Amino acid sequence: MSTPTNAQLQALITALEAKVAAQDVTISNMVATATTDANAHTDELARDLDISWLIVCGALVFFMQAGFSMLEAGAIGAKNVVNILFKNMMDGSVAAICFWLLGYGFAYGDTVGGFIGNGNFALDGIYNGAGEGGSDGWEGWFFQWAFAGTAATIVSGSVAERTKLEAYIIYSAVITSFIYPVVVHWGWG
Repeated sequence: MSTPTNAQLQALITALEAKVAAQDVTISNMVATATTDANAHTDELARDLDISWLIVCGALVFFMQAGFSMLEAGAIGAKNVVNILFKNMMDGSVAAICFWLLGYGFAYGDTVGGFIGNGNFALDGIYNGAGEGGSDGWEGWFFQWAFAGTAATIVSGSVAERTKLEAYIIYSAVITSFIYPVVVHWGWG
């Protein structure tokens, strides 16, 4: 067995250093890719959790409709219970149509004169491509619709047994398509 010379040892050391440097580059690339993937997944998870939270909160707010219905049904005469329950059901239905058609546009459209929003009527500005990445925006509409419907329902107890159904439907349409959205636009639009 012969003893390696200094030149041979230096060549081996240089070759090993080159291999270590190549491995360092490979490991650095792997860590950078893993970090990028983790950040992307974290961002997606945060967005999904935000959307889920809005939907859960909107559902809780919408359950206030049922609570107001039960409160109002207990506070009026038995002959008017069906009427008040129907009014509360109509609040949610009328609110959905009016807030979809006009209210959301008034609330979150571009400001006109510092008073009201203009645009996004019938939610034409909300992207409807679920699953292609990004938020569709429907969760925001759902959350605000629940509040618009509840705002209309709050008044139904005070006018129970005092208004005709047609007048109440008109009131519900006005509050959910104009009054509530203008206030929302001032505060959050």
